[in-house]
Amino acid sequence: MKKNLRIVYMVLFCGILIPGQPGLSAMDKTGAESPVNIAVAAESSTESSGISDKAGRAPYFLIFDGSGAFIKAIKNPAQYKQGGASSSVTALLKKESVKTFIAVNFGAKMENNLKAAGIEYHEYKGIAKEVVETIINKQVR
Repeated sequence: MKKNLRIVYMVLFCGILIPGQPGLSAMDKTGAESPVNIAVAAESSTESSGISDKAGRAPYFLIFDGSGAFIKAIKNPAQYKQGGASSSVTALLKKESVKTFIAVNFGAKMENNLKAAGIEYHEYKGIAKEVVETIINKQVR
């Protein structure tokens, strides 16, 4: 019984120290827990949408929680912006507590902004929900 209890404590302790793991929360600057979300640049507002080939100019951003549950779709306010789309999108992603961002392609400016913001990014083609599940399964292993 004590051995099992120690294992449970170890798992919980390690989960707190490893931010970005599926289903866990991360601590924000104030020490409060904030959700760890995944965003997908998408062609439409549904979780079965195709992933957009334009990270900063995608029509929508789909937000999933750390366990892969669809939270919401956000219409991209920078889709038709003349300049500074990558900065606007990165600010939006940070506001939504996004730790991982998925698109088919990322431009150099977007990559630099995401790195500076501490947001991981991955290039994938496919259906949003399926790719999110793939990424979560890779992080668990």
